Amino acid sequence: MANKWVATSGQFIGSSGMAFVDQTAADVYFGNYFLTQGFNVRIAVICIGWGMSMLYLQRGIQGQQQWVPMDQHLPSVVVQDNGVYPALGLPNVPQTNQAILAGSPAMHNINNIVRPGKTLPWHRRITVTRVRRLPMHYHQHEERKDHTPFIVPPIRVDAEAAHWTFRALSFGTQVSNYRRVKRIGFLYLVKIL
Repeated sequence: MANKWVATSGQFIGSSGMAFVDQTAADVYFGNYFLTQGFNVRIAVICIGWGMSMLYLQRGIQGQQQWVPMDQHLPSVVVQDNGVYPALGLPNVPQTNQAILAGSPAMHNINNIVRPGKTLPWHRRITVTRVRRLPMHYHQHEERKDHTPFIVPPIRVDAEAAHWTFRALSFGTQVSNYRRVKRIGFLYLVKIL
């Protein structure tokens, strides 16, 4: 076969671990956490029921613990549903996950206030981008120690902590819901012989 170069499918950034209602992950930011002056926006994903998560946005300032929902910017995120996955596993996918498209409007009680968001059902391939495909930043957070509702572990500030810039965040399901990104400015090449 002729030599061809192809890009790999992306960088695995971990599972959502969303088996516990109200467990929240928020490690994807609109701007570089350490370089953004003033407010930054981050994508939060919360488990709203078994097999169903909801994406919403939060805003906050570097170094402060308080991140608050930012409902008005929800239209700045595009959620694309790429279908049930695995396709041959359709009989094993819960009916609710077959019926609800990713990105459909959702509402959930977060800290005693009902907030809007976009659905992220498990057992689907989902792509999340910003409008005009603006970049996003993954910043590694400390490891979760428990399943306290609404609590996001602190961002890691050590030199070993991962930071990647990308334009598309992918969700999928194997044993649990996973996430991956295609990094910007870092080219993986695989040689096919």
